[in-house]
Amino acid sequence: MHCRDKALLIASAAIACLWGPALLHAQSSPSDGRTATQSGTTAANPCPKYGCNDDAAAQSDASKPAKPYDWKASFAEYKVGKVPRLADGKPDLQGIWSRTTLVPLERPRGASDKIDEAAARHAEDEAQQKQFDLRTEPTDTPPGEKTTDAYNTFWRDGYWFKVPMTSLRTSQVVDPPDGRLPPSTPAAREQGRIAQVLDNRRAMSYEDRPLGSRCIRTSRGGFTGGGPGGQESTFEIVQGYDAVIVRVEVSVVTQQIFLDGRPLPPANVHLAEGASRGHWDGDTLVVETSNFTDPRKHLTERWKRLDDTHLLYGFTDVDPAARTKPYSVEVVFWRLPDQEQLVEYACHEGNVGLEFTLSAARAKDREDAAEAAEEAKGNSK
Repeated sequence: MHCRDKALLIASAAIACLWGPALLHAQSSPSDGRTATQSGTTAANPCPKYGCNDDAAAQSDASKPAKPYDWKASFAEYKVGKVPRLADGKPDLQGIWSRTTLVPLERPRGASDKIDEAAARHAEDEAQQKQFDLRTEPTDTPPGEKTTDAYNTFWRDGYWFKVPMTSLRTSQVVDPPDGRLPPSTPAAREQGRIAQVLDNRRAMSYEDRPLGSRCIRTSRGGFTGGGPGGQESTFEIVQGYDAVIVRVEVSVVTQQIFLDGRPLPPANVHLAEGASRGHWDGDTLVVETSNFTDPRKHLTERWKRLDDTHLLYGFTDVDPAARTKPYSVEVVFWRLPDQEQLVEYACHEGNVGLEFTLSAARAKDREDAAEAAEEAKGNSK
C-alpha cells in the first residue's frame, strides 16, 4: 500500500468514528422524513461498520449491479450558484482552498449514500467538541514507549474552526457505487507490510523512515479531503488562459496544467508527478495526467466552481500497481477568503524529527551495548 493510501484510510476511519452520534441524531429527528433504515442503522443491524466487521453488509453491497460511472450526471447533482468568471468567460478557479471535510473517504458499511442537513450539522458540532476535549491531551512519551504524535489539537484542523460537511454524501468515493475503495493489489499490500516493519523497528538509517518523514512526496494521486486532526490541508490555484497552476502546501508540490494543446512528452519519459494536459468541458476543467514512473497509471481530474466559496473536484485513478480496478472520487473544497498566500512548508529546514529519531536509536544502541557488557561482566564472575 502506498504511504498516501495508508494515511487516507486512517483519516477516513477517524471521520467515520464521529458519525455514530450524527446518525443517531438523524434517526431521532422526525422533520426530515427519513427512516432509520435510510440512515444505515436498524434494530437488526445496530452497527453499520462504524468500527464493526459487517460481512453481511459487504456481501450485500457486492451483489448490487454496478452502473458505469457518469461524471457529468454526478456533477450535475451539485447545486451551482453565482460563479466568478475570467474575461474569456471561463470559470475562475483561483484562490486558496481547504481540503478539510467531514465526508469520509469510504462509506461506512450499511449507510445510505446521503445523510440529511440536521445530521450533517450535528456531526460538525461533535467533531469540533472532540477537538476541544483533546486539547489537553499530553504529548509526552512515557519511557520505553513509541511516540504517537508530536502535536495536540491546538495545532491541527478542527480546533479553531468547524470542519464542514461539504456535501451530504456519506463517502468521497463515488465509484465503485458502494463507496468503498477497490482492494489493494498483492504487491501493494506487501509493499505496505515492508514499510510497516521498517517504521516499527529501530531506525538503522534515514532510508528506514517513511518518505513523508524525509520530506519527500510520493507519486502524485488525486486530492482527497481530510478531517479533523489534519495539517497542511490547503492548496492554491493560479489560472491563466493557457495554463492552470495548482500549488499544494504540503511538500510545496506544483502541478502545471497546460491548456494550449502542446503534446505530451515521449512515452519513454517518466515523471514522478506525471505530465498534465487540460481542456474545458463546459464549465468543468478536465485534466488528463500520464507519463508517470509506472506507465500504466493514468489520472483524470475534474474541477468545477460551484459558487464564490465552493469548488467541486473529482478524479478517476487508474493505477494497476496499487488497486485491483480503477476508482473515482468526488469532494467539495471550500475557499479561504482571508488567507493571502500559502503557509510556508519548511520541511527540510525544520526537520528535527528525523535527526531525533536516528540519534535516539543510536542512543538506545549504546544503552543496549552497555547493558550487554554489564551482563557479560556479571556472568564472568
